[in-house]
Amino acid sequence: MYTRSKEIIESLAMRVKSGLANYVAEQLAFLGHISSRAIFGGVGIFLDERLLAIVMEDRLYLHTDKSNLADYASRGMPQFKPYPNAFDLTTDHHQVPPEVVQDPEQLKAWSQRALTAAIESARHKQLAGIERSRHMKQARRKQKDEK
Repeated sequence: MYTRSKEIIESLAMRVKSGLANYVAEQLAFLGHISSRAIFGGVGIFLDERLLAIVMEDRLYLHTDKSNLADYASRGMPQFKPYPNAFDLTTDHHQVPPEVVQDPEQLKAWSQRALTAAIESARHKQLAGIERSRHMKQARRKQKDEK
């Protein structure tokens, strides 16, 4: 219990100390309702409860998909790994170049593209889940019919 309480206190302290997270939240406010909370030992920035950005160790990571990934890859920006020692655990977020973070207009443009990517990714995941559910129902019906 003591360890869990200590983790919570450290996580809250990180949120309070993160000037970058506050700056990013201010810059993204034009998109809608912004909130933040601890995630992966850093700060998650949410737009209407959708994870859009992660601030970890004074680095900003935005949501990516095929529509905006080239912007990050062309600059050699790394993918966010919440647990660096985990071999294959990554997220759909990439580090934002420092020059973009420092330029409010560029940050807003990159954030809008990240929001589009997050919405499309959620839609694809939802459709994939619906398709899996449909296949599972068909398999159960087939199994039931065979009995």
